Amino acid sequence: MKILCISNLYPPYFEGGYEISVKETMDFLSEQGHEVYVLCGYKGVETSTIPNLAIERDAPLRILRYINYHEASIRNKHEVEKFNYLITCQVLDLVKPEIVYFGNMKAISIAPIIAVQKSGHKRIFDIGDIWLKNYSAKDLRSRFYRFVKGLLPFTISGKIHLDPVIVISDWLSKEVAMRYHSKQIHLVPRGIALPPENVRAISEPLTFVFAGRIEPLKGLDLVIQAAGRVVAEHQDFKVDIYGEADPDYLSRCHLQIQKLHLENHFCFKGKSTDLMNILPRYDVLLMPTMAQEALGRVIIEAMACSLIVIATDAYGPKEIITHAQNGFLFKRGSSADLAASILQIYRLDISALEKVRQAARAEVEQKYEINLVKKQIQNILENIVNET
Repeated sequence: MKILCISNLYPPYFEGGYEISVKETMDFLSEQGHEVYVLCGYKGVETSTIPNLAIERDAPLRILRYINYHEASIRNKHEVEKFNYLITCQVLDLVKPEIVYFGNMKAISIAPIIAVQKSGHKRIFDIGDIWLKNYSAKDLRSRFYRFVKGLLPFTISGKIHLDPVIVISDWLSKEVAMRYHSKQIHLVPRGIALPPENVRAISEPLTFVFAGRIEPLKGLDLVIQAAGRVVAEHQDFKVDIYGEADPDYLSRCHLQIQKLHLENHFCFKGKSTDLMNILPRYDVLLMPTMAQEALGRVIIEAMACSLIVIATDAYGPKEIITHAQNGFLFKRGSSADLAASILQIYRLDISALEKVRQAARAEVEQKYEINLVKKQIQNILENIVNET
């Protein structure tokens, strides 16, 4: 197959597991002998000038522009949409793909999708979160703006047909069907390359880690609140924190830690680009997300490294973890329930903890091993391409 992948970011530049997974899919398809071309945003390119338009196999063309939807003017939005639309049309003419694979479209507008729809190329959407919310707000102003755009001949507008799609969790499948009326929905979870099995003995005292962007939706403040209860029984409770931080939220977290006198129980390690080598140092991953997590890649990574995961009992995490068997779930948004889950782990003996670790690793081996998952995606693409 000849495949054109379009995404907002492409590693080594990424915001999270979504972009990483898209690249892993393209790498797998390339290794299977398929021709892969990538069109993405310009983040990471040092020069402000636009390069001559050329696209090579397995070499991302970083040229698409971004819109800051919180601050951009109507003129800026229009200029970005028109630019991305024209670039996509030119790349389609250059590559002549058999199928277009859409990754995360956040910030690059729906213009590339409109270009592909109008061209008649076969396509598929990799839905790792509901990025389309950014383009389909229901408030009166947004609806009026889209209505006016549809009347003007020089704007890039139109209705997106979100079909066929690959979704990574059951709840997201239902959401896409309900919200966007998608009919051809393929459920394929994220996959990871299995690391060597973690044979390190469980630590005494237990070691805890938080890994994720430090922002309100990721719930670090819940961990801090829970720590006040946990420390009352276990003075040795400590959490290492890895992740890029929102400055304002980080300041609030530090202030919260100071008020609870927990300075000796939290250590901020900064952003890590090598999490799979860091996770095996720990026993327990805390994942207190308040977001509508499509799945939760870091959970799978931690389980593959034989960590015990304590996660929110909603959305993606709930589909990965079977409570008290291969991990633990706590009530979403409840620091008291999170503290109770942490204390429950402290009460378990080593043999019980080992049983959970082994079940976690086995779950990943059976459902989330990368070659198993990516082979499913390859089969879906081949079926679409071969449809008459």
